[in-house]
Amino acid sequence: MTQTVRRNLTVLFLVSISLIGLILASILLFYMPASQDSPWRRPIISSTYALICILGAIAVFFPKKCSRVVFLKNCETTPTPYKTPQLDETRTTAFFGFKLTHGHHPKCEGFSDHEFQIGKKTYCAGCMGLLIGASISLVTVSAYFISQVQLDKEAIPLIGFGFTTVLFGLLTPIFIAGRSAIRIATNAFLILGMLSILVGADTLLHNIQIDLYLIALDILWLTTRIALSQLNHERICANCTRKCVL
Repeated sequence: MTQTVRRNLTVLFLVSISLIGLILASILLFYMPASQDSPWRRPIISSTYALICILGAIAVFFPKKCSRVVFLKNCETTPTPYKTPQLDETRTTAFFGFKLTHGHHPKCEGFSDHEFQIGKKTYCAGCMGLLIGASISLVTVSAYFISQVQLDKEAIPLIGFGFTTVLFGLLTPIFIAGRSAIRIATNAFLILGMLSILVGADTLLHNIQIDLYLIALDILWLTTRIALSQLNHERICANCTRKCVL
């Protein structure tokens, strides 16, 4: 079995279990009875989810190191490589001694919709979408769990919104090739959709096990989204006939 075939099968596996997880979550949310409320549920879930949002926001600025967690390897070991560009001052920003990376696509026509510029700086549209979603989610989940607000009437619409945006966000790399603004929006709404499902489920069931299951699904969905994007990047490079400009 070639490496390309293994890579495609891995992506197919991730997409399959992500969709199965989504279906199972919908069954659990609408058929499980509500549990007795616990005073420790909200602090545990809020701190866990907030930590994931913080780690996700940090990972946005270290895309090369973050991508090693996902199955795809670096260009030296793949037959149809996604060529990582050299990082210059337009793609990085120094922050308290750390070099933050916010642009990491090759400078070619195939990736023109994957990045955007503000001034002289280049930014990855997908990563910035994830950062926006994680930032809003961090503030929202903190406010929700600290305030003890009840959203009984909004629980079902929140879950419906979450399922729709997560499904759309997962499938976007497969079926839709959009401009940078679309990539920003779909990635941001993917994260916000995850939060909507969690908040709706927590309001509906008061079940810490279900909440933790949904948080685990969030990590799976994000991993799948990254894997799909990486596979899409490699296919762009594989179909390109021009010499890559790094």
